Amino acid sequence: MTNIEADVALEAARRFLDGHFATLESLELIDDLLSGEENTHAQLQSDLENASRATEALRDEAVDISQSLRDKALALIDLHSEVVGAAADDNVSAWQFRDGTETMDLVATLATELQSYDKLSRAKTYIDALLEVEQAKQSARQSLSTNPQGMLSAYSKLIAILAAHSNSGSLAPLTSGSATSDCSADSPPQPSNLLEYTKQSVQEIWSEANKAAASAQSESLTKLGWPTKMDLSSAAAVGAFDASFSTLAGLDHVTRAASDALARCGLALRADDAPPLPLEHMARAVDIRMRYHFESARTTSRADKPEWWLSQVLGMLRNIVPFLESHVQRLFNGTTLPQLDARNEFICLVLPVVQRKLTHDRSEYIRDGLVIAHVVHELADFEHTLRDVYFYDGPSVLGQFLADSALFSAWVEAERANAVESYMQIIAESNPFELVYEDDMLGADDAKPSRLAEKVVLVIEDVAERYAVVPSCMQRLQLLSTAQFPILIALVEDIEGEIDEFSRISLAFIRDAGITNAIATKPTTATQSPLVSQLARLTSWYQTIWYVEEAADDWNNSATYVDMWAAVCQRAAALGRNTDPRDWRVNCDEWSDADRALLDETTHQSLANDDWLDGGIWERSIGTLRELKQRVLDIISRAINKDVVGQLRAYRKKNNWAAEGIGANADTDVSIELSGLLPELSSVLAALETMVPSLAFSLLLRQLAAELDTFLVERVALAHSFSQCGGRQFAKDIGALSQLLGSSTARGATKKLKHRVLLKSRECSLILACSLDSTTAPAANDMPLSLDEWGPTVISSDASDRETKLVLKKLGISNLSAKEARSLVGLRVDFAELTGCNT
Repeated sequence: MTNIEADVALEAARRFLDGHFATLESLELIDDLLSGEENTHAQLQSDLENASRATEALRDEAVDISQSLRDKALALIDLHSEVVGAAADDNVSAWQFRDGTETMDLVATLATELQSYDKLSRAKTYIDALLEVEQAKQSARQSLSTNPQGMLSAYSKLIAILAAHSNSGSLAPLTSGSATSDCSADSPPQPSNLLEYTKQSVQEIWSEANKAAASAQSESLTKLGWPTKMDLSSAAAVGAFDASFSTLAGLDHVTRAASDALARCGLALRADDAPPLPLEHMARAVDIRMRYHFESARTTSRADKPEWWLSQVLGMLRNIVPFLESHVQRLFNGTTLPQLDARNEFICLVLPVVQRKLTHDRSEYIRDGLVIAHVVHELADFEHTLRDVYFYDGPSVLGQFLADSALFSAWVEAERANAVESYMQIIAESNPFELVYEDDMLGADDAKPSRLAEKVVLVIEDVAERYAVVPSCMQRLQLLSTAQFPILIALVEDIEGEIDEFSRISLAFIRDAGITNAIATKPTTATQSPLVSQLARLTSWYQTIWYVEEAADDWNNSATYVDMWAAVCQRAAALGRNTDPRDWRVNCDEWSDADRALLDETTHQSLANDDWLDGGIWERSIGTLRELKQRVLDIISRAINKDVVGQLRAYRKKNNWAAEGIGANADTDVSIELSGLLPELSSVLAALETMVPSLAFSLLLRQLAAELDTFLVERVALAHSFSQCGGRQFAKDIGALSQLLGSSTARGATKKLKHRVLLKSRECSLILACSLDSTTAPAANDMPLSLDEWGPTVISSDASDRETKLVLKKLGISNLSAKEARSLVGLRVDFAELTGCNT
């Protein structure tokens, strides 16, 4: 045992010398140090002798009292024996025991002496405990700056004294009194206050040791350049830091190890989740430096420029992290504290500095909510740097910042107001639907944005970009519902208002009176039709809706909104009751913590309803835009159809189809009533071709062809009598219209329409232009049989519709009904004269 103690003492002396006398110059101070230590030792020896003498005196007094009590107890036993013996003797006279005063006095005296003995015994225990406490306190205080290990030993002993006497109850008060009554550490304690005095002594030594070691660590860190760029060239400063770090770590270890015993005594010197004591004091210097900077009026501390003061934190970390990763981590690994990453733990201790700065600027953020978006982005970048560069894995500062409901509400309201203001500015301009780009700058099938469409998409995407870094899905959904959807709703409502106004007024007067009248001659000059101007207005709405629709479709498939849709579906599945995830906006402002837990869950389970997988956050908005786009396309179709049909009024009223020789000298010329329509319709279609995508253009051509086909069959072919020459003129007109509708200057997709437009009109022209008999010279594209060969069969009352259809099919007529074919044959005046039929 002696050898072990000697080795321990030698090792302690070696560590002490290495920590305090690292250089040759410092060894000159050994004599002074040894002289001081000898004086201290002599003083301690004197105090110990005085305490020993006082203890011996009290022990002698206690022995005397004990002997006196023993003698009186023996006398009482003898007296008791006499009394018992006398009571058993029948010959003893009763008068000898009538007066028991002497016996009772003896018993009372004995009880008093026993009580005094008990008090003295307890007093001795108190004195012994007090001596132990005082010796431990004095030893700890004398070792604070010279012998850290001795200080820790004395501190541990003091805690052990408190724990041992507290558990045994030996420090219980002698008399009634409060154990928490006031007791000064510098005045002699009263017995009733000894437990409290011991607790106070433990707390005092803890505070003094903590303060002394922290001061030494701070002084050494200052010499090393902390918390700026570290300079480890000074061996003395590094040694002093190592010694103070070891002292703080040991103090922390001793306190944590005795935490249960201290808690039973009502002391909580260190919380269970408290950081390591050395790192806590290291972070305090950073905290003081940053507090001075962040709460000042410096330019780099502006609330609206968070990137400036966050760069200060990152710059500080760049300077000190190498020191933490190498030197501090090595020191920490040599302690008895639980192992951890010193770098990550220190970053956790520094982040409250950032949180306090955010709290300091909170009032400015609430006044200007859009600044919050900037702060959120900078905080996200800051955390990204911490996690990617320094491998930080602690709590999120951004999440704690956005947990402030008032702050987040201010941001949401600011985003909504800014989005609405931006939209109102563009919609209030003179021509918000004006297309931004020229026709040749974009492809034929590319959406051409108007200024309004481009602004709407830009506003919505800007809002999304600002909240994309928000970690809470519920908060992203609330921003989407409050700041983005209203802009899209406003766009739809404004376009619907424009459409309603156009439908009430413009469409009724789409052409001026001169154009709708019969056209007597071909126009000699090419001027832009009013229809083209109206179509340009309509197609600008179409392009606006189309551009926003395509953008919404892209949003719907982006990672940000796919994650949000998955969260919405997850919540709908959890709620059950046939909940439709597309109704997520209903009461989204009243979502509870349970809703947040469902929406913010990072892992989403597979959904039982596969139909939801085909949807998306923007699904209903896309559907609304498509319906609105189709409505505009229908109006464009009606406008074109109405204009063309209006120009065909003179053609419909033409009544010389039955005249002989009509068109005989102009085999390629169309009717003069149609000559004005064809070039204008060609220019309209050419202009329209550049205004809408190919699919929409093909659809408009089909609708126009169907409208013309019906008009030409019902209002022209079946409404007039025809000669063979008139029929051939009608065939020329139908061919010219078919060529116009089926041709295309730029898009191959519409070339397929050439042989699929005006089908019934072409079949009407075949019947009306068919050669009367075999002696008549056949015309181009004439029927294989002359009219006198198949006409009687068709108009015969004995022929059924089925038989008539079979005959017509062989002749290449499949779209006309049997009734229409009979009517057309009957309208041939030359055939009626030939057969004697009454038309």
